[in-house]
Amino acid sequence: MTFNSLILLDCILFVSFGILLYLYFLPLLKRLNFGQNVRALGPKEHFKKSGTPTMGGIIILICVLIFYSLLLIEFKYFYHVELLKCLFLIIPIILYGIIGFVDDYLIVIKHNNDGIKPTLKFIIQLVISVIVYFCYLTIFKSNEINFFGIMVDIKFLYGLFIIFLLVGVTNATNLTDGIDGLLSICSIISYLGFGILGIYKGELSVVVFSFSVVLALCSFLLFNLPTAKLFMGNIGSLLLGSGLVMMSIILHVEILLIFIGFVYFMEVVSVILQVWFFKKKNGERLFKMTPIHHHLELSGFSEIEIDIAFGVLQLIMTVIGVWLGIMFF
Repeated sequence: MTFNSLILLDCILFVSFGILLYLYFLPLLKRLNFGQNVRALGPKEHFKKSGTPTMGGIIILICVLIFYSLLLIEFKYFYHVELLKCLFLIIPIILYGIIGFVDDYLIVIKHNNDGIKPTLKFIIQLVISVIVYFCYLTIFKSNEINFFGIMVDIKFLYGLFIIFLLVGVTNATNLTDGIDGLLSICSIISYLGFGILGIYKGELSVVVFSFSVVLALCSFLLFNLPTAKLFMGNIGSLLLGSGLVMMSIILHVEILLIFIGFVYFMEVVSVILQVWFFKKKNGERLFKMTPIHHHLELSGFSEIEIDIAFGVLQLIMTVIGVWLGIMFF
């Protein structure tokens, strides 16, 4: 069997496996009454989504772990130094997935949107980020950041940078997960971008991980579009955000997250601008509602139209990011 045939077979088998898991998992969630609680302050159109099963991110995480392990075995990638890289990449994703799971579970059993207290969640994320930084020092023994091909040693500030990225990007992907299919579509594009950079830089751990996430999301999208039968929940959005950061760290292209994660940053900036404008103008609003995808909803755009527009924007910015990575990093 040729290499291309093997990859195609992997794609078919893995996506099929994901679909079968969702077909089993969806009725189970319904029986457990694990339904989504819609925010009272959100768009009124979203009220009809109340009760839609959530926590689909559990299956995304299970699929990623299985696919990642099988592919690493298939490529015979388990030797000492590279095994450390693989563990460094996957363990934070698992930890963020656990945070999301607990958050989702509390929301479901309380029948409101009050999961883990924000302060406690931030402290947990902070602890994970600090652990990631010290593990990074152990493996890579460097505090250098790649600034368009120039390696700059920023000392302990690199640790603060990792903390900022992990906390910031995971919350950004969480904000982006506000309409059916949006985060999944944008994440598939972002992960493919990092996968291409992984191929270029010869980082098989990143290539295999990005490939695993993309296949897991492809099976999930069948249940999340055009109208969601299942939501990924915080477990999905947090693990996807942490995965983006970890890949950028291993590839030493953290700055390119601005491009490859453009839509997520745009969503965060819209919220920041809304709060600033509200305070500055004594209660006036810059947008009808934030994150900005809700502003577009209230302006008359359908969810699928927003998905397409944001997906195209994410694709353009990811292509720019990949081009910059190949040319300068």
